[in-house]
Amino acid sequence: MIPVLPLLAHAELLTVFMFLGAFIGTLVSLILAFGSPVPRHANRLLSVSLFSVALFALTSALLINHAIFLVPHLFRVNMPLHYLVAPCAYLYVRAVLYQETRFRRFDWLFFVPFGLHTLELLPFLLHGAAYKVHYLQRLLVDVAGVAKQQEGLLPAYYHPVLKFGYGTACVVLQWRLLGQFSRRADRASRGENHRLLRWLRLFTLLNTLLYPPVLLAIVLPVSGTYATIFAVCVLGSYLLVTSTLLLFQPQVLYGLRPAPAAAAGAAEAPAPTAPAATKKADPARACLLSKERKQTYCALLKGHMQQQPFRRKGYSIKDLAAETGIPPHHVSALINQEYRMNFSDFLNRYRVEYIKARMGQLDWRHLTLEGLALEAGFSNRTTFFRAFVKLAGCTPTEYLAQITPSA
Repeated sequence: MIPVLPLLAHAELLTVFMFLGAFIGTLVSLILAFGSPVPRHANRLLSVSLFSVALFALTSALLINHAIFLVPHLFRVNMPLHYLVAPCAYLYVRAVLYQETRFRRFDWLFFVPFGLHTLELLPFLLHGAAYKVHYLQRLLVDVAGVAKQQEGLLPAYYHPVLKFGYGTACVVLQWRLLGQFSRRADRASRGENHRLLRWLRLFTLLNTLLYPPVLLAIVLPVSGTYATIFAVCVLGSYLLVTSTLLLFQPQVLYGLRPAPAAAAGAAEAPAPTAPAATKKADPARACLLSKERKQTYCALLKGHMQQQPFRRKGYSIKDLAAETGIPPHHVSALINQEYRMNFSDFLNRYRVEYIKARMGQLDWRHLTLEGLALEAGFSNRTTFFRAFVKLAGCTPTEYLAQITPSA
């Protein structure tokens, strides 16, 4: 039996408002995660950030009207997710600006607070429904005081302050990323991506406004009821505004930038037979290239690679930039965005294709596989074998057996 406990002022209106925000936020997060025909790393990050806020809104609505007693196991599930909102938003902005398709080496550090808080709350989350109902009965005697409850091992107020500090730091990093991009990218790139940059700035502004009001509502010496109403309204407003903006921008919702059409020169380049890893672009020098510029660069790149510069040992991206007249950071951005690989894999792809072509000729037999690898530009046998397996999907010996007619 659900006990009769005092409700927050304007509980019905606030519940509807929060349920609406939670519903739209969840819907948009699902579209971001599964609605795009091409899975996108950036969209998934935005989906996690938005869903974390939506689940918080849903739990808040259930607490406000005491419907949480019907689903007691949902209580506190959302708490660790608070530590995902800000880092996922920051990583989303970075992934969009620099066309990242996967995490960087040390990005896991952003998720340490989430992991630690999950472990901290695990004993409570593993308790049965009866224990949680009893806990809620005592907690909701003062429904406005829910925001000030002790979370896990730390005393009351500690986690809200930590979440505020962590969120603020991530927002500062977001603004820094946008500032760096605006300063480093050339004017043409900024103009071609004006709508994208406008959305990212607006999204960062909304994240900036999300944290201070919630902290102020908790620490200021005002009525707990008004503080809670204020925090709830800020949270619901964030969800409604962000989700509505995304719904009215399908180019953002279903993929911030459409996949560029393959340029004529790029279409004729040898395609890898196995997926290649994507290098993380340097945030200080990365840029978004226009379709026209990509076509021009791809044509230059294709023509130059036909001269087989990759056969020179120690061939670097600076060498390629100097010989083609393309700025080094544009070469890096082009290979990252158009070919979806890093420079090393781009170079090795040509080397592997060169070796495969030589294997089909009779005059290669005076060379060993190692000799053929050195002739193609590989520095040693180990590097050659790793690159061949990665890009061809089999070992050189297996490939040779496939193309050699049986006696």
